[in-house]
Amino acid sequence: MSLCDSDMKSHIESCSDYSQMDDDLDTLKLLATIKKLVYSGGTHKINVCHNKATAHMNLMNLFQDRFQDIWEFRDQYIAICKMCDKLGLKFGRADDTKEMLKEQGIDNPATAQLKKALDKIEDEYHAIIFLYKADKTRYGKYVK
Repeated sequence: MSLCDSDMKSHIESCSDYSQMDDDLDTLKLLATIKKLVYSGGTHKINVCHNKATAHMNLMNLFQDRFQDIWEFRDQYIAICKMCDKLGLKFGRADDTKEMLKEQGIDNPATAQLKKALDKIEDEYHAIIFLYKADKTRYGKYVK
């Protein structure tokens, strides 16, 4: 909070759950609130559909520059993924996850098993997208 400017502080203090965060000294919730305000310009509840579409387009329009370091590109990709996650966007979550688990011998998956499978599918999806968005001249062989 000490790193925020006065405008951001007033936005945070006007949040409905600020007093509870302050009383509990909940720094993680404070950080999440700050990120939500920064990522969406404070309009995350007003223009939800627009913010989600913009975040999705930002992710899909991101490509590694020719001379950009792979680690810098990875950090940029992860930052946009985190923004999408904060806005509630999920990618690559297959509708047939239960079928995939049945093939593994799990007929009635528990909630934890289902969540773990969905997270794994989403991670694989992001790995594939990341490879396709990396510089083709340097990393194209990995796609093949």
